[in-house]
Amino acid sequence: MTEFVVLDTETTGLGGLDRVVEVAAIIYDSEKDAVVDEFDTLINPLRDIGPTHIHGLTPSMVSAAPTFEEVAPSLSERLNGSVLVAHNLSFDVRMLTQDFLRVGGTLEPGQGICTLGLTGESLASACQRHGIKLTHHHRALTDARAAFDLFRRFVEEDAEGTPASVLGIDGEVNPRTLRRDHLDPSQHALPLARLIRGAKYPTSNGAVLSYLDALDWVLDDLVIDKAERAQLDHLARSLELDPETVRHAHRSYFNSLVIGAQRDGIVTASEHGILSKVAGLLALDDVEIPEITSTLSAPIAISAGARVCFTGTAVIDGAAVPRYEIEKTAARAGLQPVGSVTRQCDLLVCADTSSMSKKTKTARSYRIPIMSFEEFITALGFVELD
Repeated sequence: MTEFVVLDTETTGLGGLDRVVEVAAIIYDSEKDAVVDEFDTLINPLRDIGPTHIHGLTPSMVSAAPTFEEVAPSLSERLNGSVLVAHNLSFDVRMLTQDFLRVGGTLEPGQGICTLGLTGESLASACQRHGIKLTHHHRALTDARAAFDLFRRFVEEDAEGTPASVLGIDGEVNPRTLRRDHLDPSQHALPLARLIRGAKYPTSNGAVLSYLDALDWVLDDLVIDKAERAQLDHLARSLELDPETVRHAHRSYFNSLVIGAQRDGIVTASEHGILSKVAGLLALDDVEIPEITSTLSAPIAISAGARVCFTGTAVIDGAAVPRYEIEKTAARAGLQPVGSVTRQCDLLVCADTSSMSKKTKTARSYRIPIMSFEEFITALGFVELD
């Protein structure tokens, strides 16, 4: 039997210091001629998110996502022993290799199959030419599914390659993910199909992990309906998990969400709402939900002469505004634009207050207030942009 893993990654950029911000892996069993697993998640890169205009991600979308270190065990289990497939395979392998190295692992990619090499065209062009549906390009799971369709079309049944392996990743598998499916209901997968199929976790605690993997999918829409709850109960019984073990699993899952929400030192109103909702759905009435700690939980007064630093792309009412226009607006309002965040800075204005960029991290460490461009313009009120 040959198992293939069709990969796609979205990243903060193309260089050696860039990181993966979304990854998808489709596991295909050639003997069964069937997809046996799909894995995808957003990843908090713990740095600036990179080209939002390409991948469509913003800092707030990944602020509570797991880090690469947290998803590395789940990802390595899927890569080990499988032949890698991707559109522009060398790029995805290079970016994953860099991130595995950062967490102490080594990716040996083996000899995989590149659908870019097979088609000689970009993914969008190849899909258009061969009648393959590609909606929401530059989303990891969407692009991986398109690459899988190209793979099936161009590669014969006896396709050959050498399997990949990942060494040095010994951490416990954490089934928690954060997928765009939750953020975009139109792309939401049916969780019951995933639940019934079960997960692929050949580990000593595989029963609990399989249950948590199913729970993670069911919670995508922050709803557990009657049918889903019945299926979860049935799954727990079939895995021989007693009620106390299930409750402990629920608590562990909730705690992983708390860690994600607190990672940047801020718990936003949105994150607080999600934690409260999940705690209720899992009947965890004795857990402590972190208080909202957003720097914008109270109005920020902007006084004349305040030193203001700007970072990121300013988008006001859906239109991009050049940085110099924002700085001119600030100057006309009697403020002093500055180029860097120092202890003397009074305010940081950025595209997304959940950003993990160097400037926002520095501002948080100095307890400097942070607000978005739109909030900044609203706060000034009386000054119009040119």
